[in-house]
Amino acid sequence: MSVDQRLREAELAFLNAPFRDGGWTEAVAMLAAVTGSRSAQLLGIGGPLQMSLNIVSDIPRDPHGHLHNPVLHGKPNWRIGVTDGPMLIRHEPDYARYRGLFDTSDYDDAVSDLGIPFGCQAPLLFDSSGLLGLALLRSARNGPCSADTLELFTRLSRSAQRAVRVQLALGQELAETMLSGTAIATEATILLDRYGQLAALTPAAERLFDHPHGLHLGGQRLHLANAREDHFLGAALARLLASDGVSGPILHQCEVGRSADRPAGRWRLYAVRLPAVPHGFGFEPQLAITLTDLQASC
Repeated sequence: MSVDQRLREAELAFLNAPFRDGGWTEAVAMLAAVTGSRSAQLLGIGGPLQMSLNIVSDIPRDPHGHLHNPVLHGKPNWRIGVTDGPMLIRHEPDYARYRGLFDTSDYDDAVSDLGIPFGCQAPLLFDSSGLLGLALLRSARNGPCSADTLELFTRLSRSAQRAVRVQLALGQELAETMLSGTAIATEATILLDRYGQLAALTPAAERLFDHPHGLHLGGQRLHLANAREDHFLGAALARLLASDGVSGPILHQCEVGRSADRPAGRWRLYAVRLPAVPHGFGFEPQLAITLTDLQASC
């Protein structure tokens, strides 16, 4: 299999990750394989997920528990220490500069035990409260990151960031269980096929069809009660359906359910383009639409 084919499969693995059991674990493992790295890691500390997340592919022998020691996620960690902005990739020269400024001996010992002295990383999400970062952990045999390695990592990091945004858009319950697949039964979520027709819906979404300012069906096509909102949503869904789900648009969000007594709307709507199924006929789900109550989210 060519590098381009493997890269494409890894991109799709990340974009499919929010919708598959073990999807994130599989995608992280494919990142390591495509870049020829000993391991790869998806690490969450605080931030919008409000959870600790630590997925490491092909876990090195770790008798001392270094990989899951929270002390080593602090100032001695030169991988985390050089993180300074979303999607800014840092690698070996940045690590060396950090080691020259701070005492990193504890983390250096851990890295030596684990055999992962080289690599690179980028924060997919980053703010003052925490981060969700993606990293390559490379052995002495793998060597430092080459220009080609950094290019591959950059491309796959973008796919990973897009997938994380989709994960968050699908709902808080889903975001808090990133490892457990879809699990969206309590979310008001609707799946549409390639033709924009209803493929499936959750019980919570079904109840919105009984709301006077909610949803209704025209045949098997989804519509909003508010005609102006429905017009703009139809255009947005058309753009998403025309996308390949990889390089084109994959997310649309807006507020819907406006009426005289609720001019600001009742729900925030997220429409997500699902990655295309190879050789599919178009009747499989292509779009996921989730509505969350604006008042409940205030």
